Amino acid sequence: MLWHDEFAGPAGSAPNPKKWAYDLGNKGFSPGQTQVYTDSRANSFLDGHGHLVIRALKTGNVITSARLKSQGHFSALNGTWRALIKLQQTPGTWPAWWFLNTGSGYAEIDVLEQYGSQLGWAPTTSVHTHPDGSGGDWSTNITVDDQWHEWSMTWNAALKEMQFFKDNVQYWSTPMPANWPPMFTLLNVATGGAGGGSTKNTKFPVDMLVDYVQCWV
Repeated sequence: MLWHDEFAGPAGSAPNPKKWAYDLGNKGFSPGQTQVYTDSRANSFLDGHGHLVIRALKTGNVITSARLKSQGHFSALNGTWRALIKLQQTPGTWPAWWFLNTGSGYAEIDVLEQYGSQLGWAPTTSVHTHPDGSGGDWSTNITVDDQWHEWSMTWNAALKEMQFFKDNVQYWSTPMPANWPPMFTLLNVATGGAGGGSTKNTKFPVDMLVDYVQCWV
C-alpha cells in the first residue's frame, strides 16, 4: 500500500493535512456549478467513526461544499486505487471520486460520478485525455445506490489497460492512452451545473461519506 487514509480521528476534526489539500472558491470549475468550495469544518470533517464527511450546505442563498485532493501530497501512475464510499442520492448534487493529472496537458479519470440531474439513470465512469489535442473520451454506466460500496480502478502502463470494479466485480475496461501521466485523487460534492441540475428542490445538507481511500501497487 503506497498511500492511504482511513479517516481515523475525533468527531469534527479535519482531514489529515499531510494527505489532503483543498480547492477553494467558485471560479474555474464546470460551467453552471453553484457551490462555493471551502476548507471549513462545516463542509469537510471526520465523524469519529472512521469516516470522512463531505457536506454540501445552504445558508441563505449561498451553497458551500468541499473539494479535497491529494495534489502536492501523493500521485501515482501504475497500481490500484480503492475507495469505500456512500452517496446520498439527491437532485441538484454531483458527488464524485476522480483523478486529474500532474504536469502539463490534460487527463481525467472519473471513477464514480453521480448526476443529480439524472437520478434514475446509472452514474458514469469515464476516462478523458487531451494532452496534445488528439486524445479521446471513453465512458460506461454503472448502477449506484445510497449504500456503502467499494469502487476501485487498476491500471498498468505495460498492459496499456485500465480496469474498473464495484465491490470486487469488474464492470469495465478501457485502453490506457499513450504517455499517460501520474494522477492525484479528488473527492467532492458539487451542486448545479450539467451534472447536478437544479438545486431548487434539493434538501440540504447533503453528505458524501468515505470510509477509506487507498493506493496499492
